[in-house]
Amino acid sequence: MWVGVGLDAVDWAGLKHNYGSAEDVPGLLRRCEGPDPDDADDASSELLNLLFHQGGWVCSAAPAALPFVLRLAATPQVPSRCAMLELVAMLAAEAGRVKARFLDPGWAPAWTQALPELLGLLDDPEPEIRRAAADVLGVCDSPGELVLPGLLRCWEAEDDLPTRLELVLSLGQAALRAPVGGHGAEVFDLLRGLLDSPQAQIRLAAVHALAPHDPGLPARRLDLMLEALRDPTIELWRHTSSVQTGVLGVQHWAARLITGPSPTFTLGLLADHHDDEQRIGALSQAGGLLSQWRSPTAALLPRLVARLDDPAPEARFRAAELLACLGPAAAAHADEVATLLSDTAVRTTRTRTTRERGTVGEAALWALARMNDPRCLPGLIELTAGTHSGFASASAHYPAGGHKFGITEGFSGRNLRV
Repeated sequence: MWVGVGLDAVDWAGLKHNYGSAEDVPGLLRRCEGPDPDDADDASSELLNLLFHQGGWVCSAAPAALPFVLRLAATPQVPSRCAMLELVAMLAAEAGRVKARFLDPGWAPAWTQALPELLGLLDDPEPEIRRAAADVLGVCDSPGELVLPGLLRCWEAEDDLPTRLELVLSLGQAALRAPVGGHGAEVFDLLRGLLDSPQAQIRLAAVHALAPHDPGLPARRLDLMLEALRDPTIELWRHTSSVQTGVLGVQHWAARLITGPSPTFTLGLLADHHDDEQRIGALSQAGGLLSQWRSPTAALLPRLVARLDDPAPEARFRAAELLACLGPAAAAHADEVATLLSDTAVRTTRTRTTRERGTVGEAALWALARMNDPRCLPGLIELTAGTHSGFASASAHYPAGGHKFGITEGFSGRNLRV
């Protein structure tokens, strides 16, 4: 196969990846070419693990593999094209983060050679490849003056909405990498204009793109953010390259732009919504805020109590669990919690610490125990005498700002870069 031309000319055994000698890299690259899609997928996952693993450095095998990885990404019949660009994005982002001693000296010249090919992928017939290429150009450390012209040209021609979302994010990132040439002001004018776009998710993307340049913007445009986050078109983000998640993940991603104890953003998410995921995600954000600050408790408590009657078991479970976390501060609502003791509905998501799922009644039992309410005693005695039910107290730890979205109910490891 033509993608392997030149592979044998590289001294792979003399190069290193995260697990030692890189002599296994050429075989994996050949498998990534196909023709078996499942085997190509396995090979691409293994290649990512060898060359990137958990990051922290850019190994000597990475610059040697880069031209072959891009050759695979540019070949239409290759089943692992997107996976190849995902690997490039992770390596490029890491190269811009690590200190010089952790960056192989061959990376910079290899990247310089690779950049024109990446820019060319902005014109690929497949929208998912255009998105992935834009993502790479957003996270790499190439100066804005080298990538902004291509991104702007693509923006003018692009009609695929998820790709346009990706381009907005990438334009914002690239415009911060000096030197930006003559396009920097043009890009920021474009992004500010997109705050008034008729498309809700484009407006949200513009807030994300502008926030590093204007940190106060998200707080000033909470209305815009909440409108987009509660709109059905939020599902478009599942099709992007850099975000790749739905309601819960996008809510958490947006929440990272809001700092401080103000509950306004979270209260906006907690407003009633017909979609179960929206209500469940809002409770996750409430948990994140309350894990950092005590002052929002009074404002959020009525909304949490209201969710005890939610039609979705997961929402009832989370509401009771959050009241358990608040403990004595929520004791005035013990009667409402006690009505759920007999609720045997099982939550719909698993905890991080067990494969089993707890019931709503178990969350209510824990909440009453934390409130020092004696109605918890029969249930606690029964649990003490019986076998473990699967209810995991560790599930109460709602991550507020840590990866990954639990937000993280929704985000793959790759999306930590977002």
